[in-house]
This record gives sequence, structure tokens and C-alpha cells, in this order.
Amino acid sequence: MRFGNSLHLWRSYVDYNRLKAFADAESLLPELGEAIRFEIGIVDRFLAFHNVQIKTQFLAFQERWGIRIGHRVLHDCQGVSCTELQDIKVSLLEIADHIAKLESYFRVNQDAVLRILDKAAIKYTNAEVTNIHANFKHPRKGRSALLEVNVTLQHVQEALQKTAEADGESSYRSLLLEQSGFGRFPHRFSPDILRCLHNDDAEELEQALCQHFPDSSEERQEAIVSLVHVATVCGSSSCQMKLLKSLRSSSVKPNAFAPPDCQWIIQHLSRADPPLDSSSATTSFGQILKLLHPSQLDLLHSRDRLGRLPLHYAALSGFDGVCREIISVLQGSAGASPLGKLCLSPDKLNLTPLDYAVQRGYAAVGALLLEVCETPDCLEHLQSTDTTDLLNIAIASRSPDVARLLIKKGWGVRFVGSSGNTILHTVAEQGLAELVRDIAALGVDVDARERVRGWTAITTASVQGHHTVVEALIQSGARAEIPDYRGWLAKDHAAYRGHMKVVDAVKSDGSSKLRSKSHQRLGAVNILPERSASESVIFIHLGTLDLWKGTTPTVDIAPHKGRISPLQVHDTSLELSISLAGSDQKKTVLLPYLLENSDRPWCFTTNDPHNAAVVLKVSNLADKTSIGTGVALVGSLTASLGSKRDTLIRDYNVPLVSDRFGHVGSVVITVVIARPYDGAHSPPQTSQTLALEKSSRLGGHRDVQLTKDSVPVIYHDFLVAEKGSDAPMHTLTYKQFIAISDAQTSSTWHEEPRRRLPWDERERPLALRNTRRMSLCAPLDSATDALTDQMKNTLNYPGYKPNLRHHSIHEPFITLEELFCRLPEDIPLDIELSMFVHSWQMNKLLKRILEYPMLYEAADFQMDNYATEINVFLDTILSVTYARAGNRRIIFTSFSPEICMVLAVKQQLYPILFLNDSSNWPTGDMRATSLQTAMRLAHRFGLRGVAMPSEPFVHSSGLVGLARGQGLYTASYGPLNDDGASVEIQTKAGVDLIIVNQVKLMRQFVDGAKH
Repeated sequence: MRFGNSLHLWRSYVDYNRLKAFADAESLLPELGEAIRFEIGIVDRFLAFHNVQIKTQFLAFQERWGIRIGHRVLHDCQGVSCTELQDIKVSLLEIADHIAKLESYFRVNQDAVLRILDKAAIKYTNAEVTNIHANFKHPRKGRSALLEVNVTLQHVQEALQKTAEADGESSYRSLLLEQSGFGRFPHRFSPDILRCLHNDDAEELEQALCQHFPDSSEERQEAIVSLVHVATVCGSSSCQMKLLKSLRSSSVKPNAFAPPDCQWIIQHLSRADPPLDSSSATTSFGQILKLLHPSQLDLLHSRDRLGRLPLHYAALSGFDGVCREIISVLQGSAGASPLGKLCLSPDKLNLTPLDYAVQRGYAAVGALLLEVCETPDCLEHLQSTDTTDLLNIAIASRSPDVARLLIKKGWGVRFVGSSGNTILHTVAEQGLAELVRDIAALGVDVDARERVRGWTAITTASVQGHHTVVEALIQSGARAEIPDYRGWLAKDHAAYRGHMKVVDAVKSDGSSKLRSKSHQRLGAVNILPERSASESVIFIHLGTLDLWKGTTPTVDIAPHKGRISPLQVHDTSLELSISLAGSDQKKTVLLPYLLENSDRPWCFTTNDPHNAAVVLKVSNLADKTSIGTGVALVGSLTASLGSKRDTLIRDYNVPLVSDRFGHVGSVVITVVIARPYDGAHSPPQTSQTLALEKSSRLGGHRDVQLTKDSVPVIYHDFLVAEKGSDAPMHTLTYKQFIAISDAQTSSTWHEEPRRRLPWDERERPLALRNTRRMSLCAPLDSATDALTDQMKNTLNYPGYKPNLRHHSIHEPFITLEELFCRLPEDIPLDIELSMFVHSWQMNKLLKRILEYPMLYEAADFQMDNYATEINVFLDTILSVTYARAGNRRIIFTSFSPEICMVLAVKQQLYPILFLNDSSNWPTGDMRATSLQTAMRLAHRFGLRGVAMPSEPFVHSSGLVGLARGQGLYTASYGPLNDDGASVEIQTKAGVDLIIVNQVKLMRQFVDGAKH
């Protein structure tokens, strides 16, 4: 979980990593409480500062329009022109955006503190933790402020609608003129003048002005200034130029009390619809500057209520040409402040024009302002201005072009954060490898460690999986052998998190021993609910677990926002409740849901899962109203496939509706139903345990699948290519499948003439051979040859099949039940319920595979997205197991998180291991991406251990001790397990079970490692 990345322009976030270090260490609760209070104090001060600025924005709005935000203004807006009402609306939305950002800031910090308190609750009592939590109850002023803005927005929108419904009658009332004081002389501003402005008729406007203001008086000049503002809002460029020209040619000096507002003009250039590019905005503003009275050029360094110069607004809008025009005029004006000082002059939010350019990623504006800041008159001011965090902001904003400008000038490369993190740590966090070399060339320490965890930049990049940054840092001289404060190396972090490209990039070895957190069982919290033997469990995840689906919004209320527009509903004011209809089981979460919950679904129990209804309700906490409600009928989600089939797509988009608006949005949930065991045979009375091994075991492998008529059979691949098509096993009956084996065991095969293999050049007559020896080098019989021919056009056919009789196996296909019957009872079995079934005897293990595809695997093999219903699948396997296991030792293992979850509900007699293939293939399930996620899942569902590809354990052997130290049984498999050196490393590290292809050969290395 990352905190502080959402709003990079604000730096006063809770130092989550510091608090996490306190929670993970052996610190006393008072010390943790004091650290939390310190961080909360920083947040409180930041919120208080910005609340003052929001009040300033409210006052500035009131001064401009004469409208008090939050008060009824419908009467005040009657007859006002549409253009002014639209401008009022835009201004209110800009204020609402500031409030929304402040609310997001509060929410991220609140969740950070709550997450730390959750960790503390494992070590301390709830009462002690609650006392700390009570300190973090900052008033949500943002919500009330947003409600006030919404009140005004609603009235403005109603006024707009009434104006639009006025049957073509134009409204020419101007709040701007009334607020400037000329509302007292309505006869001077006849509808003729306002009509000219709205129609952008400059000639008619000139005649009307001469009629109403015949003399060149100060009053006329003030009127012209006010009309300039109206023309700006109306977008009447011709009238605007005419008025400014008249203002410049007048013999009366304009009243300094009411000058044209340059900030206002630039702001409206940025609001143009359609938007203006920088060139067009520059042309318009340049013409305005030429028409200003010489005495009014000082306006370019005057400030508005928010403390902003025109240069602030030009930088905010990304108008580099406008910035250049302003700078050009100021350079030629006598007595103006140094230009560099203006570029680094803060507004009331303590942000400079250069800050805005960097935050928004405007490289052209940034280049111009940086050039100005390097002038001699700015050097002295630069020494007293803190600009060290500009580069950090540019990198955190993912603006590499701006960052390069700053690096070239040497600005910010010496940045050091509150935790001692350098600029290279930020580069590593964001994955901007192209910046590493330039920064390192300026003498930045590539091996500097931050103070909280002792991470170097290469450690940070390894944690994030940015292999290109790791490679760039190594090329720049960074050392991957520097441990952090827990003794972890960069390679250890990468291997633990499944970043194998990083592991390959770091050539040094990982650690042989790794220290876990002081309370090693932090994640060992079994989330399965208490239930009766007849109750089912409905697992619900918020959002999708499919990594291939991208960033689909989990809770989407865009239709609702569109219907109530322009009223604002900020995401941080939303609450989602999930309940089971007819029960008191209810879960409530604040939105947006920032926690990563892939290993912590919500669990609901029910006696009737088929008729269960999940109710989802989204509410607005700001005004305590319901936005929409959705109902998902659990039993009907997969009903179209029948009772014995199940879709592999388990995430569902539930529509939200309301009485007033109808469809208002949707919520994405992932649902898995775990029913009680319902098989033909009763389970045994005694449960089994799986102790950690004192020495490593070895084993080989075979595979098991389930046929269409629910018969477990031994078979290797997902697709039964021998049928001549890409047919999954669950589409074939047992008789259809076993016919493949029967076709290869014809009693007459040896009586027919047999063709020689291409490499058999012998000319002597064929002699009858012992059929037990006819495997790899024996000629193919006609039946097998026919099977080979029909497989040629199937998916991924490699030229051979391991299940071909007389080619790579010696016996016909068998069922799982036959396997139980033929193996002596003293030989234990490891039954893998998505891919593997294992059996071991003494130090040998035989591995069998039960194919149950996950969604991304079905896509890889171009299969349909369905399989045998998960409960039927498990009940069938359990029934055979209960009937035939006897006193045999059994382990269940699975690659599928759903299989593990459901199996943990169905039975607790036999231990369960979670298998993971993350190091070998890209995974589409976020719960199966690394050893880290595998261990978390095992802890959450009370699984006995994990089985991983051997890569993490070989490259960082200390991870074996980490997992075992948390009580988890460890197993490994994969290509490296046929390499003697890799097997020896794992044996020394203490891997409990090493699954290999060449059992006899690898036994030598295991024995050598033991001795």
C-alpha cells in the first residue's frame, strides 16, 4: 500500500513508512502513539492552512460576483446573462476542485493512520489502540464547504435553465456591472450596450458609449474598465479591443481603483471553449497588452486576493507565450521587481509560477522561467529561496521533460526528504530510468540510504519491480550488496515480490538468512467465519482480481454525477455497504477503497446460497442520502451454465438504481461460493497434520484431471489433442477419453507390418521384441501413428505427446481411484486440486496433476471460459479420497486461490498448500503474483504452506527460512530443480519438498548437501 502518491504537489503527508517501522518493531505503545500524534499534527496544520485559503476563495468569489456561497441566490440571478452564469458555474467548480483535493488528502492520511492502528491492534488491546485513534478526528470542513458550493451551484443551474426556457428572450443583466457599482445607474447601461457586448458588435458599442457617456470623464473610464470585464466573460474580443483602445487614447488617466484585471483576462483565456492553444492565447493577450494604458502596465506585478500575479495564472494554464509577453513587458518597465524574483514569488498557497509549471508538467513554461531565474538579478534571491524540492515534484509528477530541464540546471539534485530519501529514491519509485545517469553524473550518492528502512535507490527500484532503473543504477556504480536495516538485499526484495527481471539484472547472490518482522505472524489471521456444518460461505471481493482487465473503476457513479451536474459528489464522501438480504451480516467501507484486499474477501454465511441476495448500497456521507442500490442474486450469476458447470469469470458488474434517477452507476464484485461437502462418502474421523521436514524430500510428477462425467483420470495437458481437436478434458466423458488408450493397446498390433522410424537404417528382418521394452526406440504401431497424424493441427503441438503408448509411457491411462488402490497405503499422496497430485514414499515423491484452469490460463490455451463447477469438482475428489484414502497421509495443493478458499471451507482434515507459478509465467490473478502474495493467502485461509517455482528460493535462499519461520511448509518445482547446484542450494536452505523430473540424479546432490 502506498500513501502520498495521489497528490504529489502536497508534501505534508503522514510518514507511513516511519509509522510502519514503529508498528513492526518492538516499540512500546506509548512510543507508537506519540509518533502517530506527531504525524497527525502535521496533517492538522496543513488542513488548517488550506481551509483558510478556501475561505479566501469564497471571499474573492463574493467580491467578484456579489454572491455568498452557500446562500440562496436564485432571486439574485434572475435575468442575468447566460455567459455570466456559465462563468459563475466554472468558478464554483474550480473552488470545488480545490476542496475535493483537500478531501482526498485527508482521506489518504486517514487510511494510513487506520492501517497502522490495524497493525497495532494485533499486538495491543483494542482499548489502548482506540485511545490513539480518538486523536485523529479532524473536523471534515471540506464536506461542509462542498455542500455550500453545491447549494450555490444548484441555484445557478436553475437560473440557467430558466434563461434557456425563456423562448428566445435574451437576458442582458450583468452581475459584474452591478458589483462594480454601476448598478446604481441603470439608465447609463441600457440593454443596447449589453446587447452589443454579447453580440461582439464593436461599432454599435462605440455609438452607444458616445450616447451615454458623451464626455471623456473619469466616470466613462471606470465604466469602460467594467465593460472590459464583461466583454472578457462574453468572449467578445472585438468589443474588448475597442474598449481597451478607447481607454488608452483617453486624456483622462484611468482610476487606479478599478483597473482592468490581467489575472481575470488570462484566466478566461484558459477557460475558452474550445480550448485555446498557447499560440492563440499569446496572440490574444499580446493584443491586449498593446492596448493597455502605459500607467496600467504595473498591473502585471499586482496581486489578486489569492496573492497571485498574472504570471501565476499564465504558468497554471501552460501558456508559455503569455509568460514570455509578460516577462518582455516587465523587462522594459522601470522600477519593476527583478524578473527572477517574480518567477519565484509565492502566492497564498506558497506556490510560485515555477512551482505551477513543474507540477503541471509544462516544459516550455518551465524552461522560460528557469532561464529568467538564472539572470544576475535573481542569483541573490535564489540563495534565500528553497527550490530543492522542485525536481522531486517533477519526478513524482512523472514529468521527465521538466525533470531534465531542472537536472540540466542542477536544480533539486541535492534534495533530501524528511525520511532521508534522495532524488534517486524518487526516480526509483517512479521508474524513470532515463534520468538515472544524468543525476548520478552530478555527484548524487547512488548508494545513499533513507533513514526509516535503510533502503538505497536500488532497493526501492527492486521493490517496485523497475528492472530498467536497477540496470541503470548498476551501470552508474550502485551496489546491490548493501542490506537494509532488516538485513534484506535488493535481490531478496525482488525475489520475494516476484520481480524476476530485477532478480536477473542483479548478479550478486541473495541472502542466505533473512530476518522477518519482530512479530512474525502478523498476517496469520484466519478470516474464515464461524459457521454450522450446513452453512455455505459466500466470498466477496470488491472489484476484479483479473490483472488483465486494466483499471476498471470498482464503484462507478458517473451516470449519477451526470444527472445531477453541475452538483459535485466527491468520491471521498461516499460509503459502500454490502449485506446479505434477510440477515444482519453487513460490511461497510469508505470509498475510494484504498486498501489492497485481494487476500481479504468479505465472508457471508448462509444456509441457502442459491437464493441468497447480496445488497450493495452507495451513500453520500456529506448529505446523508442514498445514491443507489444494487442487488445481486448469487444463485443466478452462473445459472446459465447449469449446476455442474462454472464460469471462470467470477467478477460481476452490479447496476445501481435509485427511485429518482433510475440507473445511477455500478459496483464490480468478485463472488465465489463455498458449499459444505456433499459427496457420496463420509469423511474420516481423524485429522492429519503436516510437520516441517528435517531434511528435503524429492519427487517426480504425473497429472490428473476430471472428465465430463466426473471421473478423475491421469492426464498431463489442459487439451486432449489426441482427439484431433483442442478439447479440454471436461468436455470428454470417461469412455471417450479411455478410448484413446484402448486404441493404442490393440491385441493385433504386433501381427501387422510395422514401419521403421526414420533414423533406423538397419536392413535386417524385424524380430519380435519384448513389449515391455518397446517405449522410446520402438516403432510406432498403426493406431499410435494415426493419433500422431490427427494431432498435427492442434494448438501448440510440439511434435510428440508424453501420453502416447510405446513412445513415453508403458501403461494405459488410469483413474485416481485406481491410483489409490494400486499404491500401498503407507505411501502418502499430495493431491493437487487444480493441477497436481503428488505421492511420496520415504524421501521420494510422485507428483500427479489435476487440471483446473484459471481464467488467464484458459486464455493462454484458447479455451472457453468455463470448467466444472468448483464445488462439484472438489466434492468429487473428496469423495474418492474419503472412500479410498484409509489411513493414508494426504495433502491437498492447488494453483487456484478459489480452490484453496473453497477447500478450506469444505474440510479441515487434510493440510492444504497454495501453489504459485508467478516466476515462470505472467499471471492474471493478483493473488498469485509472488511468494509474498502466496504467503498472505496462506495465512488468511489457514493453509499449511506454499509451493513455489524454485527461482525465488534459489536466488534468495533466505526466503525459505522466512516462510518456514512463519510456520509455512515450503515446496518448490520448475526447471531449476533439474539443476544439481540449484537443488543443493534449496536443500541447504531447508525447502521441505523439492519436486524434480530426474529423481535419481538429483538425489546425489541432496545427499551431498546434507553431508
